[in-house]
Amino acid sequence: MQIKRLARLFNVLLLVFVVWQFELSLKAPDTVTELRDMSGRMASYLLLLSLLFTPASHLWPSLRVYVPLRRYVGLWAFTMALVHLLVWVSLEFNFDWLLMWQETTDNLFIWMGLIALLLLLPMALTSNRKSSGRLGYRRWQALHSLTYVALPLALGHYLMAQKVATGEPVVLLVVLVLVMIWRFKHAR
Repeated sequence: MQIKRLARLFNVLLLVFVVWQFELSLKAPDTVTELRDMSGRMASYLLLLSLLFTPASHLWPSLRVYVPLRRYVGLWAFTMALVHLLVWVSLEFNFDWLLMWQETTDNLFIWMGLIALLLLLPMALTSNRKSSGRLGYRRWQALHSLTYVALPLALGHYLMAQKVATGEPVVLLVVLVLVMIWRFKHAR
């Protein structure tokens, strides 16, 4: 299967999954919370998945053909992070900027999430061939290395936002640490 066809299939399947998750969220007793949490979780999972492409392709060389899908996964992660922010701003706070500011001044985890999203923005904007050509490969690669800063911030945001202790963000953080150790050992 050609990589472009696989990318289209991935995008369609992920879109169907996202719509299904939104549908489930709309049926939940607290729709806003469910939408906010689902979009944030999906952003975290997809961002971590985008980092797993390189180690997986080194462990199993036959997977190298799928590395170009990493861009689509990263863009979906950014999209879900934007949805997460939009749900928070529009549905949770109804665009009440003063109330949002009061909420953010006391909560480190909100700042962590906002900084992670701001770090993802230049990566999303430059995730195309033209940008990599314009910036040059080294600068483009350095810019996209911000993922290694954004993801720990996003996962820290996820962990600190939990009202009830769950193991899910901790498992994601452990996987991230393993990826970072692998990356450090295999850095070129």
